[in-house]
Amino acid sequence: MDPVAAEKLHPADVKRILRALEVFRETGQTISAHDAAERVLPPKFPSVKIGLRFADREDMKTLIDHRVDAMVAAGLLDEVRLLLIRGLPWSATALQAIGYKEFSGVLAGEKTETEAVEEVKLRSRQYAKRQLTWLRRDSGIHWIEWEKNRDFARAVQISTEILSAEGLF
Repeated sequence: MDPVAAEKLHPADVKRILRALEVFRETGQTISAHDAAERVLPPKFPSVKIGLRFADREDMKTLIDHRVDAMVAAGLLDEVRLLLIRGLPWSATALQAIGYKEFSGVLAGEKTETEAVEEVKLRSRQYAKRQLTWLRRDSGIHWIEWEKNRDFARAVQISTEILSAEGLF
């Protein structure tokens, strides 16, 4: 049906295979043709990409670690437990997200809460690194260096200047 997509997709990638079939059923187009057509359409709205980049990666690591600690203190384990009690299967996409997956392991008796916390921190940092690597390839992003003091007013000011220069504000 779609040899281009078939070559790219792993046979076990059920989500993307189902998406390709849905697109074909709804549009009569293969996912490859649909995606190609979408890419050539002009944007519906003008846009500007603005990114925050940590001047010091250690600051990002520390912030991620504090955020994970706050999520745990706010009841992440109880949230996962409640989702399972309400019938969400272990295999649900939501439970594969960083944080949920590791704490599902605690409830299954596969790891301790301390191990899960450290694993969530590690995976969150790895995910942030992958995101930055991917975003760095986009030359259209206007980057704001995020210093240790995280000056929100300065970030808003710079963002406003960028939007004004692009005619969007």
